[in-house]
Amino acid sequence: MRVSSNNNLKKWASFKNVNVYIDQKKILSDINLDLNYGENVLILGPNGSGKSTFLKLLNRSIYPTSLKNSSFKLFNQQNINIWDLRRRIGFLFKEMEGRINNGVKLYDVITSGFSGTFNSRYSNLLTEREIIKIDSLINEWELNNIINSEFKSLSDGQKRRVLLARALVYEPNILVLDEPFCNLDIKSSIILNKNLNKLIKKSVNILYVTHNLETILSKTNRVILINEGKIIKDGNPNELINSKILSDLFKIKLNIIKQEGYWRSIPENI
Repeated sequence: MRVSSNNNLKKWASFKNVNVYIDQKKILSDINLDLNYGENVLILGPNGSGKSTFLKLLNRSIYPTSLKNSSFKLFNQQNINIWDLRRRIGFLFKEMEGRINNGVKLYDVITSGFSGTFNSRYSNLLTEREIIKIDSLINEWELNNIINSEFKSLSDGQKRRVLLARALVYEPNILVLDEPFCNLDIKSSIILNKNLNKLIKKSVNILYVTHNLETILSKTNRVILINEGKIIKDGNPNELINSKILSDLFKIKLNIIKQEGYWRSIPENI
């Protein structure tokens, strides 16, 4: 994994008084924070709290409301070319799977990381360097034996590995993942968790959302708690992931335990 020349900048994203409205409804309110290199960040909060909207600000599919005293910068820029953004950040969003039509092959899904289009015609236009990179990702994510399969025929775990390979075609230093463990069985979750921790060891910074405490990456070193569109707490996971704070966050009595590096939540009095 290459190391970006921009890594000498401590922060790669900066939010100042950021607000987001969708259909005239306020989804995010007064977001103030920096995202820094060297951090692996978990976004945690109830359904509808604004977590996915926060992530979509980063891929520029949603824009904040322009106010006099607000700003949102990526890599020290308020305006960034979308292709430059894709080279620096790999994205995986839940709805991406639904955008892939019947008949699209696994290989073409991965190559769409370069073209932005799920079409075999573009797979035939790859450069030698791009082909070598895709072959390397196919090996790394153990996709060789299903490479000619249709994407829609794959299991949820296989689909997730394909989309992560797609997100890594430009060797970004940052991955933004919206519920990467959603709908995965126990084995697939464990394998994905292991592979993401391997990427962290290669100096990839991961920003992700999960609802299952058991899937929290062991190398997570920052947690941002969001509720009703506002950041309510931001800090070290060992300080924030506890029974009192998460019971208040999710409005249910929880007993939170950590064992051998993994978190668990046990509901009380149900």
